[in-house]
Amino acid sequence: MKTLVPQVLEEVEKVKSRADKIAVLRKYDSIPLKGLLEINYHPLAKMNLPEGEPPFKKDKEIPYGYAETNLYAEFRRIYIWTRADVNLTKVRKEQLFIQLLEGIHWQEAEAVCLAKDRKLETKYPSLSYDLVFEAFPGLLPVQEKQQPVVEQKKKSPVKKSSVPSAN
Repeated sequence: MKTLVPQVLEEVEKVKSRADKIAVLRKYDSIPLKGLLEINYHPLAKMNLPEGEPPFKKDKEIPYGYAETNLYAEFRRIYIWTRADVNLTKVRKEQLFIQLLEGIHWQEAEAVCLAKDRKLETKYPSLSYDLVFEAFPGLLPVQEKQQPVVEQKKKSPVKKSSVPSAN
């Protein structure tokens, strides 16, 4: 049985050092893992869905690996929500998304929803742009460092004195 994406992310949370976190991510390198990380962190990646978790049935009784399907099988359909040229109505896209979420393990579904909203760090605080950038070179663009905004003192206009100068 393959290690599911939430299991990988939980293992990243358990290890302490940055090098170990990168090693775990690289050990479980897969299309669904890198895809969710890219959706979460890449500035140009976006899922064309409303923000928040849609109403879907979470069967919390099912253990890992026993759901109808998993992200390894279903990730090929992710283009439906990431590409703008897919000719489906908004309602149909949302229906298909709910079907995807109901078919995969509930923790995978939760991870997909978090990535969609760019909030994976809320559940997995060890994740960061820099960590993913280092673990998977080429997945994310080089992030431009924000230059701190330094306020310059405005020079007050020079007031002409009413006292004549002694020239």
